[in-house]
Amino acid sequence: MTLYPAPPALFPFLTAPSSPIDMIPTVRDPTGRGSRAWEILSRLTITEGESAGQPIGQNPPPWQPLFTRLVFGHTDQAGRRVLREIFVSIGKKNGKTTFASAIALTKLLLEEEQRDYVVLLAANRPQARISFDTMVSMIRADAELARRFEIVDHRHTIRYPKTSSRATAISADMASLVGFNPALAIVDELHLLGATPKGAKLINQIRTGSVARREPMLLSISTAPTERSEGVFEATMAKAKRVIAGEEIDHRFFAWLCSIPDGLDPTDPENWGWANPSLDYTVTLERLIANRASAESDPAALRAFDSQNLNILPDTSAGEGRWISTGEWDELADDTITLEALIDEAEQVYVGIDAGGLDDLSAVFVLGRAGDTYLGWSHQWLSRRGYEKRRRTNDYDGFIAAGHLTLFDGGAADIDGIAEVVRLAGAQSKLKLIGIDSYGATGLAEALKDCGAEVVSVPQSWRLTPSITWTERKVADGTLRHSGSTALRWNMQNAIVTRHGNAVSISKATVVGPGKIDGLAAMLTAIAALLAAPDGAGGLDSFLASPVFVGGAADDAGPQRHVVTPDWARSR
Repeated sequence: MTLYPAPPALFPFLTAPSSPIDMIPTVRDPTGRGSRAWEILSRLTITEGESAGQPIGQNPPPWQPLFTRLVFGHTDQAGRRVLREIFVSIGKKNGKTTFASAIALTKLLLEEEQRDYVVLLAANRPQARISFDTMVSMIRADAELARRFEIVDHRHTIRYPKTSSRATAISADMASLVGFNPALAIVDELHLLGATPKGAKLINQIRTGSVARREPMLLSISTAPTERSEGVFEATMAKAKRVIAGEEIDHRFFAWLCSIPDGLDPTDPENWGWANPSLDYTVTLERLIANRASAESDPAALRAFDSQNLNILPDTSAGEGRWISTGEWDELADDTITLEALIDEAEQVYVGIDAGGLDDLSAVFVLGRAGDTYLGWSHQWLSRRGYEKRRRTNDYDGFIAAGHLTLFDGGAADIDGIAEVVRLAGAQSKLKLIGIDSYGATGLAEALKDCGAEVVSVPQSWRLTPSITWTERKVADGTLRHSGSTALRWNMQNAIVTRHGNAVSISKATVVGPGKIDGLAAMLTAIAALLAAPDGAGGLDSFLASPVFVGGAADDAGPQRHVVTPDWARSR
């Protein structure tokens, strides 16, 4: 076996990049596979736009040859491709669909193995059809390729008889999980595909199930979502940021995030090239400026422009259906706020709890009042069963590594952990009130009976309007500082807001799905406890008299008292 030099690590960057092109490393390509791949891809014909009829290599955006050589030429000492997963986040109209189709055809034409199987995955049939039609048009534009390939239009399949290989464009709703074992899978718009339950399963199967392939690879190319980051997209983006920063070592993973760096003005067209590496090739600055100008009078259109053309994640701005933006929330993060520091600094302490089942998260939020400032600390728990169910969809590993999520194997370890937090919160006789979700309140209240404070059950949904409004105001004036929990930040990204007259409710996007808001529910419950306490921010009487807490059954009322305080706590 021929041995080659060991490949260098791609991350972290040794010098700060000055353009998106700098973020694609030039690899050694000891086997020459990268050069051969670009030689093939560069000869494929562009079939749409102003450059239709020209070969891709005649005047390509500079990133395309670099990227092609990286995909196929970054090899290990045995000559095998190193990368198993590549994630690209890029603005629209940068030629990503055309390039993805060209990569698929190049994989077949390299003739690396018999019975090769290449898949272009999309969230829906129209999107999948675009990818397929692009491949077909490239083949039909070249007489030699038309002779080599066989097109099966009704099956969205292209066959390469020489190696008994094929490429297929399929949508998530039509794909089968049985026998799904591609050598190369290219995902077009990961944020759309990964948001569907079946799409997420397909991506997870590709990541774990291509063991029969010598060099399996998953290539995901996506613009930013227009609504919210969630599911597989959010988990992949989070991992990409960790790998790029050197916080996680994974030599088989590469990410190219084309976005405007922090510190640069996203409204300045001079900075838009960061999100558009094909600027002046497939997209022009004049066109982008004109599109943004036409969107400025419509907040929804402007937000869509920012996400699609500037690749700005919607989570950084509050828009329709969203609550507090993560940008606003991050400004109030303070990693010096530990549980111990909060208890020491606060004059009064309140706790909110949201306890879930074994497939769900359990969360606690400790809220401290220090003069006119409020301090928040949170933690969450998850059973191993729940972890295994969604660990490839949600960034649980990142939350665990950050110390913001604890795994347990079953039983009531989460309740025990919450009880310990409450015990610590009450150790200095500052704990005033504990709020819990009214659902299952009796059992949780029993577990907290010796924790040093009275427990009240807090109704959820629109009945939390006072807590929601209070939070908005404290974030706006900068008086609610928090510990910067990554799990809680993720919960806030998953939240959507619904208004019913003067009342407001916060829920997750779908009743059943990977996005969770348990930490946020615990936070709002802690704030409800603060508002209900006689010497808190609102006062018990005013809180119970609030219109959204009056009338109806027990769950329609305000906080319901469940536990009598211990003797030592009554003496305060």
